[in-house]
Amino acid sequence: MRDWFLTQDDPLALRIAADARLTPTDYADDHIWELSLAGGEPPALAFRTSFGLRARDLRLFPIFTEGDKTVSDPTEFVFTPAVRAFYVNYLRVTFEPLEGLGVTAHYWAVSSHTVAGQFTILNHSPEEAPRTVRFALAALLKPGDNPALMTPAVTDNVTLLQGHSSNLEICLALDSECTADTMLYPELTLALKLPPNAPVVVRWALAARPQAAEAVAQVRELFTREWEGEFARIELLNQSLLDIETGDRDWDATLAFSQTVALRSYIGPTAHLPHPSFVFARTPDKGYSRKGDGSDYNWQWDGQVATEAYVNAPQITPLAPELAKGIIKNWLAVQDEKGFIDWKPGLGGQRNKALCLPLLASTAWLIYEYTEDVSFLEEIYAGLDRFFDAWFTPKNDRDEDGVPEWTHTIQSAFDEHPLFAKWVRWAQGADITAVESPDLAAYLYKEAHALMKMARVLNLPEDATLSACAAQLQAAVDNMWLDEDACYHYVDRDSHTVLKGEGLAHGVGSFTIEINRHFETPARILIKALGPREARPDMVVTLSGRGRRGRHRVETLKRSHVQWYFGMGTAVSDKLYTELERIEISGLTDEFDVTVSVVDLTPLDQTLLLPLWAGIPHPARAEKLVRQTLLNPETFWRLYGIPNTAANAPTYKPDNREGSGGVWLMWNTMVGEGLLEYGFRTEAAELVTRLMMTITNTLKVEKAFREAYNSEKLEGLGEKDYIWGVAPVHLFMRVLGVRLISAQRLYLSGHNPFPWPVTVRWKGLTVTRAANSAYTTITFPGGRTVETEAEGFVEA
Repeated sequence: MRDWFLTQDDPLALRIAADARLTPTDYADDHIWELSLAGGEPPALAFRTSFGLRARDLRLFPIFTEGDKTVSDPTEFVFTPAVRAFYVNYLRVTFEPLEGLGVTAHYWAVSSHTVAGQFTILNHSPEEAPRTVRFALAALLKPGDNPALMTPAVTDNVTLLQGHSSNLEICLALDSECTADTMLYPELTLALKLPPNAPVVVRWALAARPQAAEAVAQVRELFTREWEGEFARIELLNQSLLDIETGDRDWDATLAFSQTVALRSYIGPTAHLPHPSFVFARTPDKGYSRKGDGSDYNWQWDGQVATEAYVNAPQITPLAPELAKGIIKNWLAVQDEKGFIDWKPGLGGQRNKALCLPLLASTAWLIYEYTEDVSFLEEIYAGLDRFFDAWFTPKNDRDEDGVPEWTHTIQSAFDEHPLFAKWVRWAQGADITAVESPDLAAYLYKEAHALMKMARVLNLPEDATLSACAAQLQAAVDNMWLDEDACYHYVDRDSHTVLKGEGLAHGVGSFTIEINRHFETPARILIKALGPREARPDMVVTLSGRGRRGRHRVETLKRSHVQWYFGMGTAVSDKLYTELERIEISGLTDEFDVTVSVVDLTPLDQTLLLPLWAGIPHPARAEKLVRQTLLNPETFWRLYGIPNTAANAPTYKPDNREGSGGVWLMWNTMVGEGLLEYGFRTEAAELVTRLMMTITNTLKVEKAFREAYNSEKLEGLGEKDYIWGVAPVHLFMRVLGVRLISAQRLYLSGHNPFPWPVTVRWKGLTVTRAANSAYTTITFPGGRTVETEAEGFVEA
């Protein structure tokens, strides 16, 4: 394992929590901690949490006194703290608070309710004389409800600091006889006799439980364990982490922290899901359910989603393959007899009730490529095949043409879609059920091919229906292409054309207006009313005109057709119009501003690039899509990644505020994979480089990953340590052309397009690819070395 030496100036993400691979976790009461190497009030090397917002803050920090010199502020240390090791549930830090006094601090998240630590203190003064140092561990609690500050207590002959916040009794103890006082801070104190060059160990433990007796018992139990063995077990488990050495030390740290954050996102199984599942952001302010079962958690903790899984599963498969397989098995565990799988099954029994986004077979195939576990495919194939079929029922394929439609923007994972979101004023508010989408067709096409590949591995007969379905989807996507802007587009569900928007009318309140407009392409009409935020009036829209067959019609859109969010109502015609004669709006007061327009399907967004990822376009079309659209700085090739909306779209905002244009790693990962699929390895490397610039900067400045990133300046957006916001380790390895299967087997493809050699160490295997070259040196655990420039499998 690499011995890191990362300081406050380096990329850092120092949050830890119980590791679901090592210990049971508590989904409804999970304590997450973080370490700050500097700063705070008072400035300190502080280990802190809020217990899921049940306290405003609890900070633990060491204080060292020798003679008349007392230090706790790391900026006053002789050598400031440096992180030497970091895992899901463990941190190791070294520092020198006083001249000749070396300290190694271990921080360990033992369970969802307990943490512990160890300070190993070494007197290495050149005088080689004994020293007496006063060590104190301070505990500064800012309680929430039912407050009680940390104060001294003695229970069963154990000296404690004990406090109360919300429903928690918080107990902190040392494993040695100590004193407790509150003169400056609440602290536990030891006078340490330090002989020269002989380490002295101080251990502490903290538990937070509803009853003080339970907390004290857990602390006492911790002190009976063999800690060095526990630490060794953690080190052994984490030998599966990829140690990636590039030409950039910041990249190395960022790629390493990405793996620990990806793994830390997992909570153990419950009665509702048989395998561990992930949460979106496991950070100190989260992890507490007032109801006690997780049913009150918000969207970040209430279930697993296929888009996040697509990013996370290949990241963690080399590190923890059973976790990755388990998330697929969780979805199959909630599948009904008709093949339906819930979009977001949760550990607390939560169900979204929408059909899962069709990415499960594609994700499972990625897991198989890393594991070559045929038994895994045997277990999941039938369920995934039935799930694929569930997408082609009339409920999801409304015109029954073999090309399903989304039911909601949230189902598509592009919640605030500029064309279809109805709850933000800057979005158009069109009806996503009335279009056929390149992204959904691409997902289904990719699923079909993943299932066909699984069937070949399992020696199953060829499924002609599946092949025909894939061909039909490919043909449909081909018809979504427009040469004029070299991109795919949404098409109207009924006319299968790309609607081009135009304004038709504007008014205030209720009104009737003559339109008398003929449309060369049949138009779908959108009505949008903006008024007071809390208003939900009974707006009625009456459209008079002619349909595609030339027959006169009057269409009335009543309450059930109008969707209201925050004083904004939208209605979309069920019918298409070749002529619109008149429109009547009723039920509105003059507080409402109303616009009437043709639905516009021409603006570009990231999802329109996904046919490239699915392998749908022929090479010439892929070349055009990449060269003219994807790599065009005026559309998608922005400074720090591919934005979710093209830069020339009217709703583009690079910071995603009051618009759309941030960088989301899921779609960037898919587009990067698509570039590789069509031979654009250098461009894929450039995309990774742009992403790494902003992600690494965010780790340096904010000490956290973020949910998304600004496409034009170095800025993180959204939640901290979001599961899909970590650096794209899987994509980096794909671009590098190295797929690790076991310590004795790997697959090489292409060449290393990066400007420096890259070395990957994993489970005793070492792989080095020369800069801008296919030349690869492989050293297997047994010592055998292979040098090659060939593509393909390499075995020990």
